[in-house]
Amino acid sequence: MEEPYVHKIYIGDHYRFAPHSEIKTFVRKTGLEGNKATDNLDKALFCYPIQHYTYWNELMDIPFTDFGEFGEDMAVLEMAEQTVCIGDTYAVGNTVLQVSHPKSDARFLDKKMALNMLKTGKTGWYFRVLQEGEIQAGTDLVLLDRPHPNWTIAACNEVMHQNKGDLQLANELAKCELLADSWKKVLLKRIGGRTF
Repeated sequence: MEEPYVHKIYIGDHYRFAPHSEIKTFVRKTGLEGNKATDNLDKALFCYPIQHYTYWNELMDIPFTDFGEFGEDMAVLEMAEQTVCIGDTYAVGNTVLQVSHPKSDARFLDKKMALNMLKTGKTGWYFRVLQEGEIQAGTDLVLLDRPHPNWTIAACNEVMHQNKGDLQLANELAKCELLADSWKKVLLKRIGGRTF
């Protein structure tokens, strides 16, 4: 497998565009410069694998015309929900990013498409920013650390959306210290104070 890399970066909250690949974009703890700043630091950057567009376009009456239409900040190659884990830490140029949780909101999507993403597990994931810096298209994502290899994005999606009755798994995932607080809250509410 080749090194994962940033195919394109997308800026803008209403009209989204991809800067030329030679242009560097500054990444703050609150997201990409040029995008609306987030108040949830676990959602600084939304990352989506471009190979999923082939799947979606085969199902849709009107296919997507370009990447970026899921609202991703970064479209990536050589990464997928089965190979990316909670807490994975990557150097991207001089920026350091850490995987915080799968996407489970409908930002930039209609409700039907958001539900389809959850059903298929083709959700993408969010990064928090550990070190601010600049990124640009064509840059490799170099894995620095993988503290939770068992908690892939795919495994997290299964616990959250498919195996809701498995409270033991929900408890184990909730104990993952690098999982976003918003996900922990949902899981702890599901567990309802039970001990395992």
